[in-house]
Amino acid sequence: MATGATRKLAPRPRVWRGGQWLRRLLAASLGCGLLSLLGVASWYLLSLPVNRVVVTGDVQQLSRQELMAVISDSISGGFLWTDLQTIREPLEGLPWVHRAVVRRQWPDSIEVQVVEQRAIAHWGADAYLNHAGEVFRPGNIQRLTGLPRLSGPEGSQGELMTQYMLVQEHLQPLGLKVTDLNMSGRGGLTAQLADGGELVFGRDALDQKLLRLAAIYRSRLAARWDELARVDLRYSQGAAVAWRTDNKQET
Repeated sequence: MATGATRKLAPRPRVWRGGQWLRRLLAASLGCGLLSLLGVASWYLLSLPVNRVVVTGDVQQLSRQELMAVISDSISGGFLWTDLQTIREPLEGLPWVHRAVVRRQWPDSIEVQVVEQRAIAHWGADAYLNHAGEVFRPGNIQRLTGLPRLSGPEGSQGELMTQYMLVQEHLQPLGLKVTDLNMSGRGGLTAQLADGGELVFGRDALDQKLLRLAAIYRSRLAARWDELARVDLRYSQGAAVAWRTDNKQET
């Protein structure tokens, strides 16, 4: 029996781990490449210029050349860098612009929708009232003709517009047209008619006074209306009438 024999162990095979490092290297390279690609794409998008401006909306008092000049002066930077508010604010600062909506249209266009002021009456000597009952002052107040003229204390324009519509609603069936409606500092109403006559309503119960005027017109005034200078309705019953010919009054 042999003793003292030593058994040699076979060497352990070496495991190659290069595949794992290779995968990590490829992932890192791919990540860097993707970041670079995103950086290039971002730079490209941010540097895109605005190549086209589209103006929409029914504009009659403004020229499109005037609008384009304001828009061009307001565009700074590229398609994505341009601040749309810096375009909208100068446009809405133009007297005839009621509202402006500015949008981006991919890939390189800016769309501007303009809502023009719609003047429905003169306000005082140097302004208009728009469709929302707001006062605006354009440069050329003589540009529009044929509109009624309203005047009154500051802040009364909404109430005065409502009263004008009520007066005209009652007078139109009579063939009468209001050209001027004035509210005094105390709230009294006076209307000038297209034929030169004057209606004095005072402050209260406008709808009742209009009904009374219609009844008086049909029963007594229609035949001599062209002779009439003024109808004063500031009475609880009836009206005071002044004639152009002899300045006499009837109540």
